Amino acid sequence: MTSEARDGSPVELYARMPTFGEPELVHGAIPAGAEILELGSGAGRMTHRLLELGHPVTAVDNSADMLAHVRGAERVHAEIEGLELGRTFPCVLLASQLVNVDDDRQRAGFLATCARHVAPDGVVLIQRYDPAWAVDPGPSDHERDGVRIRVLEPRREAERLIATVEYELAGQTWRHGPFTSRILTDAELGARLGQAGLLSVDEWIDDRRTWLVARLLPDESALYLEVPAAEPLVAGPRLRWDAASAFVPAHVTVLYPFLDPADLSDEVHAALAGIASAAAPFDVAFERVGRFPEVVWLAPEPVAPIAALTDAVVERWPDHPPYGGAFDEVIHHLTVADGAPPDVLDRLATELVGGLPFGERVETLTLAAREAGTWAVRRRYALGGGVS
Repeated sequence: MTSEARDGSPVELYARMPTFGEPELVHGAIPAGAEILELGSGAGRMTHRLLELGHPVTAVDNSADMLAHVRGAERVHAEIEGLELGRTFPCVLLASQLVNVDDDRQRAGFLATCARHVAPDGVVLIQRYDPAWAVDPGPSDHERDGVRIRVLEPRREAERLIATVEYELAGQTWRHGPFTSRILTDAELGARLGQAGLLSVDEWIDDRRTWLVARLLPDESALYLEVPAAEPLVAGPRLRWDAASAFVPAHVTVLYPFLDPADLSDEVHAALAGIASAAAPFDVAFERVGRFPEVVWLAPEPVAPIAALTDAVVERWPDHPPYGGAFDEVIHHLTVADGAPPDVLDRLATELVGGLPFGERVETLTLAAREAGTWAVRRRYALGGGVS
């Protein structure tokens, strides 16, 4: 067997390392005997204790060498992102700071897998790095339950944390790193969860706010206008700072949230086709960058044809106002970054100006729906008539 997993984790170390109270935290947050899907189980450091506490566990890891150490659980050798077990669990566990991975698409894939596999009344428990500690991290050297842990040369570079960790156990030493992690604030983590179909209501199971409880959002749908011409300019920052980029292309929202996907009947499709057919295709230009407190966006001009589509849909379904009625004024926009630190938003706002103006011919209205955490296009309606 190899000595390290693909992420550099020492297999022998994790096969021997004790737990530090994490299984007890999990046990206290879920019903007795609740089945757990453990994503990134490693060598079973937490798995075996969770089994002792009475929880059946399905352990998933992309390292066969790690999984070879797991006993008593159902073992699944697979990547987390893209996992499709075809069943749901009362508890999905994403521990070991996996949510802090520095790859945005991979993080989105992790969270989408959580959403696909959590039961409607279940919970997702997510462990992250403490963002307060990561503001100005310093070297540390401490011992816990027989394991000496040294954090070596940690440094912060914008939203990233770079560090090396050295472990000493029973006279042996292992080093992991240097590795890079993305530090997530409460706001950014909440935004990423929301785009994956998960809801956070600021519920934590530890005092340091490193273990978050998330639940499945209700199924919902949305109507928007795709803007392919924006992709060369916004694809990079959206990938980094707009979690929606993993599921929805560059777009301007017409109405969100819309109907429950179960209610998208033939009658609804016919009504939407009628609304679209009554609106002629139009040209839209993007010449200006806009700001909300935590969002950088591009302004479409003219906005009147977009607003008219929104008004027509709301007139037909008055119980579904834009953004649930959260705002007195609806400002139609194309989101580029959501939840980034202020300095990042300032930089992006300046950089985006250099890519303006550009234009788009809008000819279709798109209906997409999220079910069990996964977004998919349901139908496109041609402006001026027809359905694609």
